[in-house]
Amino acid sequence: MKNKKIHLETSSISILSALLFIVTGINSFAQIGSLDNTFGTNGKVITTLGTFIDRGNSMAVQDDDKIVLGGYTHTTYTTSDFALIRYNNDGTLDNSFGTGGKVTTPIGNRSQGHSVAIQSDGKILLGGHENWYINLARYNSDGSLDTTFGSGGIVITDVPDHYSDVCKSVAIQTDGKILLGGYAASNGPDLRHFVLIRYNSDGSLDTAFGSGGIVVGSIGECHSMKVQSNGKIVLGGFYDFSFAMERYNSDGTLDSTFGTNGKVITSIGSSSKGHSMAIQDDDKIVLGGYGYTNGIGFVFALARYNTDGTLDNTFGIGGTITTPVGTSSQGNSIFIQNDGKIILAGKSKNGTNIFDFALVRYTTDGTLDTAFGTGGKTVTPIGISYSIAESMGIDSNGKIILGGYVYIDSTLHFALTRYNGDASTGLVEDFLIQGNSKVYPNPFNASTTIELSTPVDNAELTLFNTYGQLVKQVENISGQEIQLSRSNLPSGIYFFKLTENNIIIAADKLIIDNE
Repeated sequence: MKNKKIHLETSSISILSALLFIVTGINSFAQIGSLDNTFGTNGKVITTLGTFIDRGNSMAVQDDDKIVLGGYTHTTYTTSDFALIRYNNDGTLDNSFGTGGKVTTPIGNRSQGHSVAIQSDGKILLGGHENWYINLARYNSDGSLDTTFGSGGIVITDVPDHYSDVCKSVAIQTDGKILLGGYAASNGPDLRHFVLIRYNSDGSLDTAFGSGGIVVGSIGECHSMKVQSNGKIVLGGFYDFSFAMERYNSDGTLDSTFGTNGKVITSIGSSSKGHSMAIQDDDKIVLGGYGYTNGIGFVFALARYNTDGTLDNTFGIGGTITTPVGTSSQGNSIFIQNDGKIILAGKSKNGTNIFDFALVRYTTDGTLDTAFGTGGKTVTPIGISYSIAESMGIDSNGKIILGGYVYIDSTLHFALTRYNGDASTGLVEDFLIQGNSKVYPNPFNASTTIELSTPVDNAELTLFNTYGQLVKQVENISGQEIQLSRSNLPSGIYFFKLTENNIIIAADKLIIDNE
């Protein structure tokens, strides 16, 4: 076959007008923040447990990258059970867990799971509540109840002198003791109060902590709890339509060095609620949720605090940030990457009573990370009415996973989505396929030649910048030499990928300069 030389005169193509081939087992260039099409169906997974309402509230990623999504399932419209589903890293159900990947646990008439945590030995904790009491269940790695924990794997706790006790967050100390954060109601002037409980590793209350293992605060609803490097415990949530936090010493006493007598209250807009919290490596605290901004409506909201509870003025504007996503939005889950960038996920309204999964990424100073998604934001419609992301995690490949629920066929279902992250965009030397092509000259100014080791037929060439953004795409390529013209591309580093029949034939780095 006679070699052909193909001349390519192409211009930049919008990311939205191009489809990226993602080949199983080989990292591929993809826009950071875009759906990972190797996961589930086009990046999405929807799972049904029963015939009534199924609600996924909390997610954790295991060390082996399997995903555990916890919540509850209604057995009837008035009764519900704890529920766990475990997925393989590709989004398929893990059949080695429970029955076909699913576990349900009746505890009381209305058991609702709200927080998943995974121990170092692989055992899984699910915390929640049932009617008036706090519930905590522990499972073995195969999904069976751990009968060495509590009573048959279940612990039920009543907060004294309170009613309607609720668990919203579970954490595991380095010594194996278990912390539970939430709130309880009373008949006093402040109807709801932060609650912190510590259990021994066998599920018994740690009586050396607080009062018989239980601490009741004086403000609001706790929705998140984290432990700092010095062992101090931070509860975050809201009080009187403001972000609120309390910090406790390791024995359960209020830490008077934090904020004002152990408490911090921050107003963001005319109304705000904190829903999720993360601790940075430097022990600064980031609390995320939503606020109401006049003229805009509900928006994503973040606040970052120094270790003493004062606002960090190097972050955002005076320590706080608000970000509108769609016509109305609510932040439910926060995650801090290893590089310090902050992701806030939740829901975004795109029409009348229609909500989508939404996530926003910020740089370390609180500005939007424009390399992520579209201007720092990604919105994913799933259901026809609403879908809400409640929890978030990142796997060992840097891919971002959201867990929550979606409304389809007149009821709710567990839902997951996965997105390409920095480590999954393929902008690494390991992606480059050596020996299948030669590029000369490289660097180049006006044009370069890609010489292939074997001819191709009806192949496709795609070109990406260092952000993983698609900047050029050419189809129907045949022959053995490709002449690539610079066209209007700016100088910089680029990566090309040549695919034939959905197989990557060649991939390498290109450098455009102005010499």
